[in-house]
This record gives sequence, C-alpha cells and structure tokens, in this order.
Amino acid sequence: LEAGALYTGLAGGQLDFQTDAWLPVTHASYLEKYGDKLEDLGSWYGPTSLELSVPSYVKDVKSLADLKGKGDRFKGRIVGIEPSAGMMGILKDKVLKEYGLEGEYEVVDGSTPGMLAELKRAYERKEPVVVTLWSPHWAYSAHDLTKLADPKGVWGEGDGVHTLARKGFGADNPEVGAWLKDFKLTEKELTGLEAEIQETGKGKEQQAVRTWLDAQPGLAERLAPQ
Repeated sequence: LEAGALYTGLAGGQLDFQTDAWLPVTHASYLEKYGDKLEDLGSWYGPTSLELSVPSYVKDVKSLADLKGKGDRFKGRIVGIEPSAGMMGILKDKVLKEYGLEGEYEVVDGSTPGMLAELKRAYERKEPVVVTLWSPHWAYSAHDLTKLADPKGVWGEGDGVHTLARKGFGADNPEVGAWLKDFKLTEKELTGLEAEIQETGKGKEQQAVRTWLDAQPGLAERLAPQ
C-alpha cells in the first residue's frame, strides 16, 4: 500500500499494524494527522537515510550540490517514486530549493518498481540517471551506486523504522504486541532478507523467508518466543 492508504487504514481500524513507519522525519505529516488514532510500538531498525543516488560511473557527481548545472546530462529529470511517499514531499519542497535545482530538474512521480526498473535500464546502458533512494535498500547490493552527500542536512537526521498499530491493538493482542515491541533487525539481517526475496523471485516470498530463517538459527525463537 502507498503511505496515504496505509495510515488511513490504520487510523480507521481496517488494518491492525504496519512495520514501515519512518519517524520522526519522513512520515511526520501522517503522524500529525492520524497520531491520536495510532499506537507506536517502537523502532525495530535504524538509523535510516533518504537520498538521491547516481550510478558510480557518473564520476563528477558526489553530492546534491554537484547536480547544479548538469541537468542536461540527466535530461532534467529526477526519477521519483509514489507521490504520497514522505520523501517526495521533502525532495520537492525543500531539497530542490536549498540546492538551487528548481527549474533545472523535474521530479517525476511514479512508483518504486518503476524507479528501480529505470535505474536498472540506465545502469545496464551506462547512462546517467538520478533516482530517489533510501537506506537500507537491496538496490545497493545489486548496483554500484553513489549516495549523494547532503552537506546542508536538508534530508534531516536518520529515522527509525517503527511499527505502528491501530489504537487498542496492544490490549487486544498482548502476546503479538509484545513480540512487535521487542522486534529488532540489524542492517545485515534486513538486507540479507531483502536480497534473498529478490533472488528467489516474485510469488516465492514465503519460500525466500524460510530459506533466510534456516540460515539464521534461533532468530525466529528470539523474535517471537513461545
């Protein structure tokens, strides 16, 4: 689900919980709107980062400031994701302005799969491309990319990835609520899981998770003790 639908569903009680709330920065506007109808079960991963990235063969672009004056090379486009994603608002409202990129670059709304497909296509052809990305993400395992430095700190400090539940979920489901509060993954565990899912292929996610769990003895028991 896109972020807007996710928060609306949680606030309305149609969803019990979600594990992908980036707080306090990226999803701040959603928490402000729906926070009184949600339970925060804590951060299970962090810190994250938001960034623009280019393939490492684009040698002279290492920071956001380096993009200025090079719009023609990238066809004046920054390949975005879903327009409701928190990072898209930050990019359009703050990043372009602070680095003087307004008018030179257009942020192209799209989808995460569309952005990754465009990145892959450009990478295979050794063409310049700028994409919206974040860490952790398996794309950094699949391609050699440069995260563009943000010397002005416009993207903000790294978030924690939180689990948010509908109001009352913890009281209704004390055992699962306790599991979720204690849930933690390291970057190595998380990116290893994502890479396994990507390699195993669409429709075989459960098989990938089982393979990954087999390689992490004791992890399931630690995360969800009986």
